[in-house]
Amino acid sequence: MRIRSLLFVPGKEKTLRKIGEFNADSYIIDLEDSIELSQKKIALETVVSKLREVENDDYKIFVRLNKGSFLEEANRIHNISSTVGFMLPKFEDVREYNAGNYIWDEHEVIALVETPKGIVNIENIAKAKWINGLAFGAEDYTANVNMENNDLYLNYPKSKIVTYAKAYSKSVFDTPSFQLSNREMFEKEVKNSVGMGFEGKMAISPKHLDYINQQFGTGDLDFMKVIVEEYEKMGQAVLMFGGTVYEKMHIERFKRVLKENER
Repeated sequence: MRIRSLLFVPGKEKTLRKIGEFNADSYIIDLEDSIELSQKKIALETVVSKLREVENDDYKIFVRLNKGSFLEEANRIHNISSTVGFMLPKFEDVREYNAGNYIWDEHEVIALVETPKGIVNIENIAKAKWINGLAFGAEDYTANVNMENNDLYLNYPKSKIVTYAKAYSKSVFDTPSFQLSNREMFEKEVKNSVGMGFEGKMAISPKHLDYINQQFGTGDLDFMKVIVEEYEKMGQAVLMFGGTVYEKMHIERFKRVLKENER
């Protein structure tokens, strides 16, 4: 299943009821930042209860665990569901989470990289066989670096995450936008994510989902099919079509997208 949008949902009874109501490709049930310390145990029980009820192929569910209690939380969820994935927060070193290898091998895992140390160690994280995807968390990263959370200043960590994700065939997702009232800035952030090579974007608001899905869409599949057919019919290394040059690398990407979408 191709994931473009990942909506965070706090692990609370009231918000968990909304899973499936929005146009999200994936829901991230949060046991970490959105849950008060005194409510962590209650939230875990609430999430476990909810996951026993959920049976749906229209979207993917991940659970963001707490770094200090990830093994207990992962075990509880592992024992009731084989389809739920995990998001591991503040990921800095593969060894920090190795205690759960017997669980990770049976679930989809996204490493949430959100610290300078995580960026420095990104190659070792990306090449870990049990990690399926990487995601960038700008809020924690910028707080650690004492910098402004602005795409203008985040090119380095974002580019590094995308580069290593692609090098090791991992999915890669960008940080959520916190622009809840400035639509123009939100759209600019999404377009920046697409342009940098991310495959999808996390979200904290359902109002962001449609635009994220649209911008991370596959593009004009019919047009791609025409280009591939023209290129193969010509039998040459370079195709000039509509004033644009297409070479082998473009054709291979179009073929991959068409195959993913069965065209």
